[in-house]
This record gives sequence, structure tokens and C-alpha cells, in this order.
Amino acid sequence: MPVAAVPRAHSGKPTQEKENSNDLQKEDYPFHHWYRFVLSYPPHLVRKYLEIFGVQPGETILDPFCGTGTTLVECRRHGFNSIGVEAHPHAALASRVKTRWDLDVTLLQARAKKIGHAAEAELGALALPKQSLFAEMVAEDTADYGGLTADEAKLIPEGFLSPKPLKRLLILRKHLRLVTEGLDTAYREFFYVALSHVIANGAGNFAFGPEIYRTKAKEDYDVTGHFASQVHSMIADLVHAQAVQKDWPSAKVVEGDARTLEGVDAGSIHAVITSPPYPNEKDYTRISRVESVLLGLMTDRGQLREIKERLLRSNTRNVFVNDDDGEWIADHPEVRIISEEIERRRVALGKNSGFEKLYHRVVAHYFGGMARHFSVLTKKLKRKARCAYVVGDQLSFLLVPIPTGQLLGDIARSYGFRTASIDLWRTRLGTKSGTRVREEVLVLEKL
Repeated sequence: MPVAAVPRAHSGKPTQEKENSNDLQKEDYPFHHWYRFVLSYPPHLVRKYLEIFGVQPGETILDPFCGTGTTLVECRRHGFNSIGVEAHPHAALASRVKTRWDLDVTLLQARAKKIGHAAEAELGALALPKQSLFAEMVAEDTADYGGLTADEAKLIPEGFLSPKPLKRLLILRKHLRLVTEGLDTAYREFFYVALSHVIANGAGNFAFGPEIYRTKAKEDYDVTGHFASQVHSMIADLVHAQAVQKDWPSAKVVEGDARTLEGVDAGSIHAVITSPPYPNEKDYTRISRVESVLLGLMTDRGQLREIKERLLRSNTRNVFVNDDDGEWIADHPEVRIISEEIERRRVALGKNSGFEKLYHRVVAHYFGGMARHFSVLTKKLKRKARCAYVVGDQLSFLLVPIPTGQLLGDIARSYGFRTASIDLWRTRLGTKSGTRVREEVLVLEKL
């Protein structure tokens, strides 16, 4: 299969500044810009390790924590088959859409116009609310424009949406669903990703730095205008991709748990490029909470918990009483020592809140969950397959150092891997410690 591009990434090596940057570069906008997880690693890092590993066109790359599809898009752009596994339904949706390049663009253009015209017509005849989100948007008499249920409203962090932008989003969502009835679900999901971009990059009262935080409330926002612009840009990428070639490499997205890797065939994977969550206090379900609720992917707290239970235990908000992943690192005293030091420091400092008491359990369950992952991964790989794990050292839990890459390399050895290298990617400033910590690429090889 010829290696094509949409467009080709710039030739030559990136500058050192770009090499160490997590920002999306202009040349990488196609497909990646459709919707991007704020903590994603950059496309150029994927390309670097595809080259280092000597992956050949037609071979299959696995991303077991695929997020919003950075690895999958890059593999497809450069001639490699890929499989992504993702536990969060909204991230899995984004990955599916960003790697589906065979949609009928004429149909998309026609339906986009219908969605926009219908939404604008209804908005023009409707008085927009002044009441709060929970008083107005959950009222029974708003069902005609697709109002939120009380359970859905409770999931949205307070202040993350203002009444007028929310009502515009709900009306647009209603017409999006009506206009895509009877079509392949891929068309509705395409428009859902465009709507997600509007929510996360304009309509919502939140931003990332890198933590998600609430911003000044917007009185109103041009939801339909932003949606039309984003859809136009996404369709342009499809038009270009379809003009370049028709038979792009396969890209499969499995909505599942990286600790089981169901849906990935044994012995089918030539290489892995991924970035699992780090052991920290970032709640990965909160970062895309508004999008998940408005798209109907998360409807109540029970469903939120189900999603959290499928995720690697990396923060105190998704640790549960019956979790037993920590048992998988019983033979790794280096993890136990760190976990015990965190608990000793908590007691010494008199930190007695509920989440602080869970700090040491997070560390045990995180590395135990990764042990589970390595135990099944080894069965999916071809012999001598190489794996790149983008990870970061941590000081999140009472400033006790956690050398994530080193520990994961030690654990992986128990499951038939060797550590080929631990490459420094960049350093970043710790938000709590004020010191710089390492972000690395752990390179493993299956023996």
C-alpha cells in the first residue's frame, strides 16, 4: 500500500521546541483538530516511534489507551493498520469518527445545511432563558427542544454551561438527531464530534491548563455558527483524503478495558504506541463530562460509575471498595514501598480527608492495573514487537516521587518484556510542587 498523507507532515526533523511541545502543529491539523483530548501527546511523537521501530506499511499498531485517536490517525495517514482500545465512550466516539474517511461528503453537506437551517429557524422564534441551568433546562415543558433530565443536569459541573448557550446546544442537538434518523450511525457520530468541538472550544464556561477549570460565564454564544464552521472544516479534510486515495489502511476502535484487551486478536500486533493515564489526581471522566452528557453517552451517576470502573485506577475518584488490582503488584516491593511512604506521610501530616486516605491505594491499584494490562498484552503481540509508552513521573500524592516509567518497566519484565530504553521526551512544571518532572517514553520489547 502506498504511503500517502493528508497532507504529508513536514519533511525533515522538527525543531527542538516543536519536538518537546504537546501543542498541535499547523501541519497536523487534518483530522487531529476535529476533537482533541487536552492531555493528548502530539502526532510528531507517534511518527518518531513509527520510524524508530521500523514499522512497515500494512503492519498493525495497537494503542490500548487510544483516547481521541492520535496514534490511530497518524497510522492511517502513513500506511499502517491500527487498533485502538478506549474505555471512555466519548473518547471512543471521537476516535471512531476521526478514522472514518469514507463518508459521503455530498450527503454530509446536505444534512449539515438542514441541521443548521432547522435549528436557526427554531431559535429565531424562541425566547432564550434567563433562569439558571437547573431551573430552566430541566423543566418538563422544555422536552420539545430536548431538555436535560434531572439526572443528566446533576452530572454537569456547576457553572460549566450558561442557560442561553445550553439552550442553543440542545436545540441544535435535537435537529441533528432528527436530520440523521435512518442514516448509518457514522453520520450522526460525525456531527456529534463537531458538536463536541463547539462545546469544548467555545460554548462552555471551562478551559484547560492542564486541569479543567471554570471560566467566566458567557451570556450567549453563536453555537450554530461555530458548528457550521467546524463541519465545513471536517468535510474539507474528508474531501482531501478521498482525493488522495480511496483504500486507506484499516483503523478499528474497540470500546473496552485496556486491562483485558478484548477484541484484539492474539499474535496480531507488530507494535504499540500509547499513553496510559498517569497516577495523579486528574479525573478523566470530568474533562469531557459536558460533551458526554449532551451527547447522551452519560445519563446518570450509575452510568458514570460504570465508565469509571472500566478505567485504569489513576485517581481517587475512580477507586472503589471492591477493587483488587493492587494484588497484582504483591511481588513488586518497589511499588509497595512508595504506597506505604505515601500513607506514612499522610498520617504524619494529619491529612484525614476521604480522598487523601485513598492516595496510597491509587498507587497500588494503578500499577496493579498496568500489570494486568501487560499480562494480556504479551499474548496479543508478535515476537520482538516493540512498545512505546508515553508516561510521566509524578509528585501528585503528598510530593512522594513516583518514577512511573521505571516502575512500569520493572513490572513489564514479569510478563516477558525487556526495557529497551527510557527516553526523555520533555520536562513539565508540577502544578503542586513547582518543580520540573520528567515525561518519558518507556520502550519495551517482547522477548
